[in-house]
Order: sequence, then structure tokens, then C-alpha cells
Amino acid sequence: MSTSTDKLVEEPRMEKMVELNGNLLNRERSMSCSCVDRFGDLSKEAIIQAVKDKDLRFLKEDSNKSLLSEKKFSKECIRICVKETRDISLIEEMLDFFLEANDETRRNVTFLIREAITSAVKISGDNLVIGILEYLQANKKMKTLTDTSELLEDAVYAASVEQNSETLNSILRWNQSNRLKKLSAKGKVFSGATNLKINCSSIIHAAKRNDYERVKILFRYGYRLEQRDNMTDPLKKIELFKAMASPAYIISSLENSTEGSTDFFCPVKMCFEFAVEANFRKSTIPEYKREYDEIENRCEEYAISLLEQCEDLGEVETFLQTKHGTNHANYILAILDSRMKFVAHERFQYVLLKKFGETEIEDNYHSYTNTLWIDMPWFSRFLHVLKQVPCYFLLFLYPFFYPCVYPSKMKSTPIPWFCKEWRVPLNRAIYTAFSYIIFITLIISYVLEPPVPYIYWVDALLGVFITSYSLRDLGTAFFLWRLEGPNPNERRFKKRYFTFWNNYNITMDILFMIGLIIRSLEYILDGPIVQVAAVEAAGRIFWGVAFTLAIIKTIKIGIASKHFGPIILSINMMMKDVCMFLITFFVIMLAFSCGVSYMFNYLSNGTNTSTHGIFSYFAWVLLQPFRGNPDYDEVTNLPYDPDCLAELAEKSSELNINSIGSCRMETMYNTSCMASRLVSLVPGQIYKNDMYECIISRRLGAENLKTAVVPMWVIYQFLVSVVLLRILIVMMTITYRKIYDNLDTQWKYSRLYLAIQFFDPDSLLPPPFTYLTLLMYLIRMVAKKADMNKIKEGRLKKRESQIPSEYKNLLFAFIDNVKPCPKPERPKGKD
Repeated sequence: MSTSTDKLVEEPRMEKMVELNGNLLNRERSMSCSCVDRFGDLSKEAIIQAVKDKDLRFLKEDSNKSLLSEKKFSKECIRICVKETRDISLIEEMLDFFLEANDETRRNVTFLIREAITSAVKISGDNLVIGILEYLQANKKMKTLTDTSELLEDAVYAASVEQNSETLNSILRWNQSNRLKKLSAKGKVFSGATNLKINCSSIIHAAKRNDYERVKILFRYGYRLEQRDNMTDPLKKIELFKAMASPAYIISSLENSTEGSTDFFCPVKMCFEFAVEANFRKSTIPEYKREYDEIENRCEEYAISLLEQCEDLGEVETFLQTKHGTNHANYILAILDSRMKFVAHERFQYVLLKKFGETEIEDNYHSYTNTLWIDMPWFSRFLHVLKQVPCYFLLFLYPFFYPCVYPSKMKSTPIPWFCKEWRVPLNRAIYTAFSYIIFITLIISYVLEPPVPYIYWVDALLGVFITSYSLRDLGTAFFLWRLEGPNPNERRFKKRYFTFWNNYNITMDILFMIGLIIRSLEYILDGPIVQVAAVEAAGRIFWGVAFTLAIIKTIKIGIASKHFGPIILSINMMMKDVCMFLITFFVIMLAFSCGVSYMFNYLSNGTNTSTHGIFSYFAWVLLQPFRGNPDYDEVTNLPYDPDCLAELAEKSSELNINSIGSCRMETMYNTSCMASRLVSLVPGQIYKNDMYECIISRRLGAENLKTAVVPMWVIYQFLVSVVLLRILIVMMTITYRKIYDNLDTQWKYSRLYLAIQFFDPDSLLPPPFTYLTLLMYLIRMVAKKADMNKIKEGRLKKRESQIPSEYKNLLFAFIDNVKPCPKPERPKGKD
């Protein structure tokens, strides 16, 4: 019984099991069929998954070509194929498909190859990149549709963007070996010089980011940058200039330069030149001020980083080139080119201040004397100045001791102490101050009108000083022009020479010279026949203005002081604000003056008698703001009543402008109108109202005109006294704030800029000894001492041959320690 029951229970169970197994088999069959069907018409997700699974059977189905013709999706497929499979055969199979599928995919081939190369570089797949390049080289169909050289440059660019030096080297080595094979097959010899690649995007990108490692590799394989004047796109100009001005490219050029290019062996000078050019473009192209300001700062900061590598005073002197007195020394160019941060560095300041108090003569009896002015107490400074008084007056012996001032090492003879004092830059500055004190004393004596016997001496001395200072200013221009070398840069020369104080000196020299010529004409033309009163008056005008400028110039010495320096620097920089304000004021004053003058001329019967008064009245508002509105009687030159003036003369012993103001004839009559009225009227019955029509100032509309002047005057006063003057105050405040925020740098730079003129040992002596220097220059040029010149030239050549090697070795040691570093942020890739 139990057995039969168990059988009955087992039968439905078996049936259910059989049914379940059948369902599972059907489901598996349906799934396998669906998978086979999806290869015929896959979705985008399925195609991506198939690429990841390295199954490219979907490429054989024509139904998938529509999806693969989409540029964005095909790009994604290539990227996934490179990154996920890393199989060159699969990549080539996909590229072959896109090459032959249809016209749409064929148009996208170049774009897809570029994507494959970029993806291979990103995963550091050197073999993949080389494999793709070899595939391009071997596939003739691909060569007909694409530019293989351009795709090669895309590979180089991608490796530069990714900062992958190994991949970059592999690509460039493959390209070079491939070219060698081609040339050897043609029987030609490879020459790297003939295969330079100019201004390629890869080296521009690497140099722009200051990526030294990649720039060095590219430079070694013939990549170069050159300035193109015919480039019109401003953005490309900035990118190219930024790349050329990068320290990475400068250092790479230096390391690959030849021994003969000595000028190129100074990255500091190159950085200064690019910084100056960036500063000029920043001022002329304000739209790109931020970019050029970044270039200027990067060049100057790299020069500072090299300066900070100096470990002792000797290395600083070698780096700044202060030992041998060359005109193209780094310290001179840094000061002349306004590299304020570099000049304000503590090492630069100490070495230059040390040189400022150091004699330039050394013999076997006495060593160098060093007078560091900033380390001396006030009492010692005062004694040092007193010590220079006899040396100053002994300058008249300069021609006799000229060989001692420039001694020869061939002769070991004692040198007088005052000759050594003459060659100290600090003492030359003191002598210049002595001369200027004498000059100011002569000016004050001239103002006091000395009597006849002494006036001639004062005139003669003033003439000597005036011409001497003019010659010294010409000497400054000659020195700066000589710095330009055989290929002068006029724009750089103008920027260096036409500074605020040089322009000030030029203006003062012109005024003094014109006054001196007029004064000479007075002596020549003075006599009973010729009247020179007008000439003398003109001479006093020119010299009066020149005297004012000469005395004001004494504040320049305050630049050496940290307390007065900011004030003087503010005056210099505020002149630009004042000029802009005066231009704006002149335009507004001219506009309102013309309008009011045209109105008031109607009241003056067209005689223009009020025009001059109106312009004067409106101009003085600048210094006398909030004046009352101009009345017609105040701005017009009205006549006076003679009877009133006679009466005042009888009653008063003294008259002034205020007392005779009551006699002005404010109401005038037209005489022709009065004559006609007298004829028409009855004699003896003429009344005031009968002459009303003859009053000139009571013409029709006079009251309306006077009323219209008031609102114009109110608007003018508001614009000038309230708006413009307040804007000027704000502009000056901002300018002073800029100086104050950068006070230490500004002051240190200005102090050394003031002292640089005394570092040149061949500069002209201060007045009145300037002509002695010119005399010695003339004698040295005419005498042509061949033996001494040969010795001197030999010594100079020997010195010049030693300086570059010492300086060059120091530079390369610093460059090895301080390599240019790229920016931390990653730029956008190239499409």
C-alpha cells in the first residue's frame, strides 16, 4: 500500500521536473538565438562591450555602419579599443574598416588616427604608438587620404602634452631612423641642419609651459622657434613670443649652442631682453596686458633664481660682471632696463654698494680701498666728504696725472693717493655734488645782480658750467647708444635715454643754452646803434625758467634717502596723472568758453571784446574753484568815463584798480541812433525813454542770454571743481599707494639708478673740469701711441678671453641646479 502511494506521489514530481528542464532548454536556445541576431544589428552599448571583449565581428555587418559613421561614436570606439585591448592588430582592423566602409567613415579617418595616437600616448604605450605610425607608413591607401607627417607631429604634440619623455624619445627616434632608411635607400646622406622644424605646435606648447625636459628633447631633434613678422593673428603672436621667452627654451638653446656664439651664452641678458620686450608690448597692447605681464615676471624671476645660486661674494661679482668694468655687464643692463626686482635683491644691492665705494686702481704698494657708505656712521661720512674737498680742487691736474689714473700693469710705480680717490665712484658722485653746489651759488649770485666788474666773471663761469652740463648729457646719450652695439635698437635706446630726469635735463639744457646765446648777443650787439632791450628781456625769461628748474633739481639727491625717496618718486609718476587731467580740463574749458563767448559777443555788437576775458575767467577756475558766475561787465573790456576819472584824480592822490572800477561805462549808446532820434523829436522835450532803443547793451534777448549763461556756468563749475579735481586727487592717491606698497623695491632701484652714472670710469669730469677730459680724449686720439695701445689691447684681449670662460662655467653650474619647471596645471589638449 505504501509502495503504491509513493509511486503516485513520484509521478507528478517527475512530470514537473521534465517540464522545468524543458523550459530551461527553451530559454537557453532563445538566448543563444538572440545573441546571434544582435551581431547583425547591435546597439552602441553592445558595440562598446564587443570592442572591450576583443570581438570585432560586428564590423562585417552592413547594418552597423550607420552607427559607426557617427564621428563622436567612432572616436569612442577607437579610444576604447586602444585603452582596453592594447592590441595593435585590432586597432589596425578597426582603422581598415573606417578606411573602406563608406565615404562618411573615410572622411573621419584622419581624425580617428589622431585619436588612436593620442590614446596610445596617454597610456604610455610606446609600442602601440610606434605600431600605429608604422601602420600609417606601410598602408598606401592611408597615405593617399592622410598626411603622415602631420599625424607624426600630432604624436609628438600628444607626448609633449602628457609630459611623457620616454614616448617622445621613442617617436622621435623612430622618425629619425625612418628618414635615415629612406635617405640611405636613395643614396643620400642625412643632415640634421636641413631638417629643422620651425614653430611646431609641440615645442610651442612645451616651451610655453616652461617644460624644460620636453623642450630639450625637441631641441635635440631639430625643433626650433623663430619670430615671424608676417604673422597677423595676435593670439598666435602671443603664444609664439611666450614660448620663445620661456627660460626652458633659452636654456635649451644655450646648451645646444656652439662655442663661437658668445652673445648667446648669457641667459640672463636674454631674459632681460624678453622682459623688456614684454613690458613694451604690455604698454602698447593693453588687451593682453595679463599675458605679457606674466612673461615679464617669469623671465625676471628666473634671472633672480640664478642670482640666488651664488654662494659667496666672488660668485655674485662674477655673475653680475662687476669685476672687469665691461659696458654690457649684467648689472648695467639690469638697471638700465628697469629690472626692479632683480636690482632690489639683497645680493645685487650689497655688491653694487660695495663697488660704489671701491677704487678701481690696484698697485703693488696699496691694495683696493673699500668705502661702504651705508656702513659708515654719520661722523665718518662727514669726514670722508671733507677729505674729498682737496681732491676735488686737484682735478685741474687731471691731464698731468692721466697715466696714473689709468695705470699700466707693466710699470710698478706708486700712484698718488688723490688719483685713487678720483677712481672711486662714490667720490665721483661727491665731486658732482660739489660742482652743482657751485652752480647753484652762481645762479643765486646772478639773481642778486652783482655789480659790473663781477658780473663778467659770473657770466663766464655760468657759460662754462652750462656748456659742461650740456656736454655731460650728450655723453650720457653717447654711452647709451654705444651700448646698442653694431645693430642698434632705437626703441630700446629711446626708452633708456628719455626718462623723466633725462628729459628734465634736456629741457633745462635747452633753456640755458638759448639764454646763453642771447646773453652773448647782448655783449656783441650792445651799443648806441642797436637797442637790445627786447633781446635782454627774452634772455631773462629763458634763464628765469632755467634757474627755477635748476634749483628744483636739487631735490633729486633725496632719492638716496628712504624718507624723501617715495615723495620724489611720487612726483615723477604723478606727472602722467596731471597730464591726463590737464588734457581733460582743457577740452571742457574750451567747450564751455566757446559757448559763453558766443553768447556774450551778441551783447558786444559783434566786436568780440568779451572772448579774451571769458577764456581767462574760465581758465582760472582751476586754481580758484567755486567762483561766481561771470557777468558781462566783468569779462568785457568796457571803456571808462573820462569825467569820472578826472574827478577821482582831483579828489584822491592815489588811485587803484578798485577805485576806478566805478568809472566803467556799463551802458553805451549808439551815436547814429541818437542822431536820428534827435532829428525826429521836438527840441527841449527829450526824455530817457526816448533813448531806450539806442542803448547797445539793451538789445533784444539780452536778459535771456544772461540767464542762459548761469546754468552753463553751474555745470562747468560742477565738472571742474567737483568731478575733475576729485578724480585727480584719487588718481594721485592711487599712484602714491602703488609706490608705497612697493616702496622697498622702488627705492632700492632708484638709488642705484642714480648711482650708475658714476660707475663708468671714462665718463666726463664734473664742471668746470669737463673740458680737461675732452682734452685728454683728443690728445689720446691724436697721439696714437702704438706701443701703449698694443699693450693695452693685448691686456684687454687676454682679459676678455678669460672672462667668458669663468662666467660661462658659473652659468652652467647654476643652470644645472635651477632647471625651469612647468606649470602645475594641465592645459587643454589639442583636438
